[in-house]
Amino acid sequence: MFVAGVSVIISVVMISMSAYVVARLEFKGKTLVSILLYSTMFIPATALTYPVYNLINNLNLYDTRGALILIYSCSGIAISFFVIKNYYDNIPRDLEEAARIDGCGYVRTWVKVIFPIARPGIMTAAVLAFLNNWNEYYWASLVLITREKLTVPSLLSTFTTAFNTNYNGLFSAMVVIILPPILLYCIFSKFFIEALSGGAVKG
Repeated sequence: MFVAGVSVIISVVMISMSAYVVARLEFKGKTLVSILLYSTMFIPATALTYPVYNLINNLNLYDTRGALILIYSCSGIAISFFVIKNYYDNIPRDLEEAARIDGCGYVRTWVKVIFPIARPGIMTAAVLAFLNNWNEYYWASLVLITREKLTVPSLLSTFTTAFNTNYNGLFSAMVVIILPPILLYCIFSKFFIEALSGGAVKG
């Protein structure tokens, strides 16, 4: 919960602000920035194994939760960026222009005007990122080796050996994995509905 939660907060704050810049401001290289962000969707995790593993070792973060938070914060950028940017595109520019007339800068406009309106899209991206981090196995099993630091998906493999299987621990861990997605959907289902229907009706 700690690793997934902190990484989601970091990634959503960064991506929501960067998506606002790309959606609203005009600058040189805007198309290139969008292409680079979307291109991360097509890069498999296995292709990044060596550079990420080497970076973690050089930063002396191996076998720490900080390493996993760093990796999770930078993964899934394309999906979150796509969801949040599309929601920004449906917000009328007149609201921002009115905020500028009242003396708001870019940051205050985003905090006071854009964020409350785009909250369903941002929360949807946050929930999707949390579920992706919660169920992630590859990086957790590669970066962490101490049993006390392992995430629940990577901990599942420790219940099964070549000679024995701890079914009690295995099934308990499976229940722990299943519960958060169900609870998140029950709590944030209205945000999913608003985000999916946002922009469907105008006027």
